Amino acid sequence: MTRIKLNSHSLNNSKSTYILIIIINFYLIIGKMLKFILVFLLLSSFFVFISTEHVQYRIRRGEIPMRGVNLGGWLVLEHWMTGDSVIWQGVPDSVSNQGEFQTMKYLGHEQGDSRFEQHRASWITEQDIIEIANDGLNAVRVPIGYWIAGFDNHDPSNKAEWKVFAPGALKYLDLLVKNWANNHNLAVLIGIHAAKGSQNGNDNSAPTDSGKTYWGSYAENIENTIDLANFLADRYKNEPSFLGIGMLNEPTGSTTNDVLTDYYTKTYNIVRQQPNDILLVHSPLLSEQGPGGNVWPGFFSPPKYYNSLHEWHKYLIWGYEGWDEDRLMGEGIDGISSQISQWYGNWLFIGEFSVATTPSFADEQKFRNFVSKYFNALKGAHSGWTYWTWKVSGDTGGRTAWSLRNLVRNGDVPTFLFT
Repeated sequence: MTRIKLNSHSLNNSKSTYILIIIINFYLIIGKMLKFILVFLLLSSFFVFISTEHVQYRIRRGEIPMRGVNLGGWLVLEHWMTGDSVIWQGVPDSVSNQGEFQTMKYLGHEQGDSRFEQHRASWITEQDIIEIANDGLNAVRVPIGYWIAGFDNHDPSNKAEWKVFAPGALKYLDLLVKNWANNHNLAVLIGIHAAKGSQNGNDNSAPTDSGKTYWGSYAENIENTIDLANFLADRYKNEPSFLGIGMLNEPTGSTTNDVLTDYYTKTYNIVRQQPNDILLVHSPLLSEQGPGGNVWPGFFSPPKYYNSLHEWHKYLIWGYEGWDEDRLMGEGIDGISSQISQWYGNWLFIGEFSVATTPSFADEQKFRNFVSKYFNALKGAHSGWTYWTWKVSGDTGGRTAWSLRNLVRNGDVPTFLFT
């Protein structure tokens, strides 16, 4: 028998090779593990970023639509919806129905300032913002008036009409944008509802003369509104919650398209020069809020203009007087859906709508079917919607269609419609 004799040197070489192979395999395994851990950490960081990024940025980029509500009756008063406010105590309806300017002229600062402070501190609170967020909404639209800025650099007659209004509204807008909405992940769109001179003559624009629209007739008014938009854009541009500005609410009356488009263009250019890439929302004349042949489908066309939305308000109450429930459910909602589908301009945003109608929808299931169809019809608007409004006086009992808070609490508007 042949015997193989291994010397100690051969044995040592074999052991060394074996140990080397073990070491190499160990480092290969460690390397794979480290790669896995690195990928895991990177993915975790990405998902943490996505989950912690404020929702406003996704709305601004157009990734998701607004599903929001208006904070009406808070920083711009409307008597019809805030009837139990301390502000109106002892004020005749003939005065209060004209809006804030005439109401403060009647009350004076001695009485009015403290009343407005009490109202602003209680009408919308952080608890409302928490409830809105918990309902699954992602945005609020807050109406403001030109006096909130506390200055008017275009006042050749030296009337100083902005000083008639109760001061102090800005601190509540600051609370909303800089604190509450940041903390509770809600985007804030600020809407200029009451421009100097009034753009529609209604109480929600606080006219000096009820029913009169002086905004577009005097350059000082337009320049004041440009200053206001620029002031707001600059004040909040670094706040995560700040989505943008609705540059003018429901213009009508003596305002012309030439004046309106010129104002929007000047405001856009001045805000962008800050620099600032917030959303700038333009609303056409009330009579032109549809897809028909007018100046608006081609207005602010990209890529020259960016982060610009086109706003409509779509109610089924004014102009629908005498319509019964079935006609509203069919022709009414279908008409809105058809208008939305025909729109081909900038991304569309429905800044106001409500399920309030002239007929009462006494049958609860029929009303809920109407609500569901109405909300679903608005899904065609790329940039979403904000309901009018969050709350109204006396909305803590039975159905109050103007109050989204009431409708959600009572189950008439299920929150799955917000998805």
